[in-house]
Amino acid sequence: MKRWPLREAYFWETTPFFRILVSFAAGILCYDAGLFNLPGIALASVVGFVYLLYALIVYTRRNYSGVAFLLQAVTLFFSGVAISYFNDVRNDRSWFGNGIREHNSYLVRVTDAPAEKENSWKVPVSVINVINDGKVSAVSGDAVAYLYKEQFPMRLHKGDTILVPGKWQPIKNAGNPFEFDYANYCRRNGLYYQQSCSPNNIRLYAAGDVKDAGIASRAHDWCMTQLDRYITEPKTKGLIQAMLLGDEVNLDEDLMQSYSETGIIHIIAISGGNVTIFFLAISWLLWWLRHKKHLWVKYAIALPLVWFYVVMAGAPPSAVRAAIMFSLLAFSVILQKSYNGPNQLLATAFLLLCAEPMWLFSVGFQLSFVAVLSLILFYKPVYKWLSPVNKIAKILWGTVAASIAAEILAAPLVVYYFHMFPLLFIVANALAYLFMGFVLFAGMAVILLSWFPALAKLIGICIVWTVTFFDKIVVWLQSLNPVSFHFLVLTGAELLLLYLVITGFSLFFIRQRKAALFTGIAAACILLVSLCNEEWMRLHQQRLVVYNIPKASHIEQIKGSTYTVLNTDTSASKKISYATKSAHINLRAWQQERAANEIMYINGRSFLILNREINTGTRFPVDYLVLNYTGEPDAAKLKNVFAPSLVIIGNNYAPKQREKFVKESTDAGMRVYAVADSGAFVLE
Repeated sequence: MKRWPLREAYFWETTPFFRILVSFAAGILCYDAGLFNLPGIALASVVGFVYLLYALIVYTRRNYSGVAFLLQAVTLFFSGVAISYFNDVRNDRSWFGNGIREHNSYLVRVTDAPAEKENSWKVPVSVINVINDGKVSAVSGDAVAYLYKEQFPMRLHKGDTILVPGKWQPIKNAGNPFEFDYANYCRRNGLYYQQSCSPNNIRLYAAGDVKDAGIASRAHDWCMTQLDRYITEPKTKGLIQAMLLGDEVNLDEDLMQSYSETGIIHIIAISGGNVTIFFLAISWLLWWLRHKKHLWVKYAIALPLVWFYVVMAGAPPSAVRAAIMFSLLAFSVILQKSYNGPNQLLATAFLLLCAEPMWLFSVGFQLSFVAVLSLILFYKPVYKWLSPVNKIAKILWGTVAASIAAEILAAPLVVYYFHMFPLLFIVANALAYLFMGFVLFAGMAVILLSWFPALAKLIGICIVWTVTFFDKIVVWLQSLNPVSFHFLVLTGAELLLLYLVITGFSLFFIRQRKAALFTGIAAACILLVSLCNEEWMRLHQQRLVVYNIPKASHIEQIKGSTYTVLNTDTSASKKISYATKSAHINLRAWQQERAANEIMYINGRSFLILNREINTGTRFPVDYLVLNYTGEPDAAKLKNVFAPSLVIIGNNYAPKQREKFVKESTDAGMRVYAVADSGAFVLE
């Protein structure tokens, strides 16, 4: 019997949530870019009207498949815009940021444990009421309060309610070149205001009551207490609390940096690995349900426990993603339905973005989904590279294959965001998965056996030994990574080209698509040209940067692939390193040269760094003058001696001194640039 020729289904046909997610995410992107500033009612009306047209075409079964597809995409697009609008705290009439007054007082609740900083305590708060001339009004919104460190210890705890002054200031960036956009990060998390004040300016209104916390929060605090009691070594305790409970308050920064540079930072975040191990622990407790027909019972029991665990750990995006994926898998097992990994992963992303659209911009969210998608798509092809016979060899090769498969799509994103690539990621990840499994099981054992202190203490000691040994291995692997691999740069366009290269070559080697090979080669050529152009620009660059660093001064000249420190504050090396690292990476100038003279010429313009007060009236004209000393500068005298076209002042002056000098300079006819007010000064 003659059969009709069968056509291979396209990716967007076997994975329908792909086209749903693309249109929906496009709407979120456009709203975030400020392209649709329509009221919520207008957006809801547009969504409803377009959807009615789409439903009408589908219902009448007209042959307008192209129009129906377009209307579906438009509906999803405006749905993304509308959900982003209603999720934006600025569109809430009760948001406290709509009417901030400095003379008001605000009643706020501490939402998390205060975090210790260099000179202050960072206290995340939720604003409850505003008090204006004795009148109390209910408001909402989150903010951050920084309390100066004084002679008193920090006495605030999570759940406390306090009165704070109305000295709210918008969260803004320092303006240093290529710095992390902290203000935008906070905006996408609903944070717009912060304030710094003395502990003497706040008043405790009501201490937090443990009974007011939910059962998940109380379980989290109880588990944290058990780990704190039986694991006494600080680094180990902070790592276990982060890996098992998602609480990074005690996580050591140096240890986190080592894990990041070796490519195993993902084991710290609660994700699919935690959920898998948690399910294995439940399965082990249900060992007596051995028959395959009872497998659904294990999933049915594990499902609510997994969600409770995720909520107890603070419900980070990676954990919620893993919980939803597990839920979809559990339902497919319970209902005996086939499991479509890519489609269910994209469905999970869609559900998460419906709840929190700004998670689309979360680095953790992106890396989590990309790594899992890469694992789904490439694990089997990579595993087929070798055919080990021994059981142990199969397990080891399976771990290595999983590490390679996950990195195929995740590595470009790691380079784009973190500007580094761990060369020994295969070794590091293989060891990390084994380490992660042992530590998580042992951590759960400490909590479950806390009623037997001696046994819990013994397991805690074993955990400390294991973590200490593993940390030494991580530091060793970190030292083997070439220095240049910590200063990699990809632009957004180059990232897209690299993914096009990966897609083209993958389709050719897996599906034998010649057209995909040509596409991949063309994308690789364009990428190579772009990288060569970036390198040429780097070798010919000349810049002078006056950084904006609180209570510190740092000036650099960047020329070609090197930078020269012209002036720095040696007592603030940590703050300076944080402020300058992004510039060194993105300008591809991470090799240092010796300091030059105080006066220099950049692109034919003179630049003078004045490190002391002048005692002469001899004229010495310069184009740019940097005041890099403390004291009271004389604007009229500086103009007569140097006649600069622009005066740059750093963070050497107090706010009142700065305001006074700016006014005097303006009256004298000189232009002034204050980095404390306008961000870092960059002369190209």
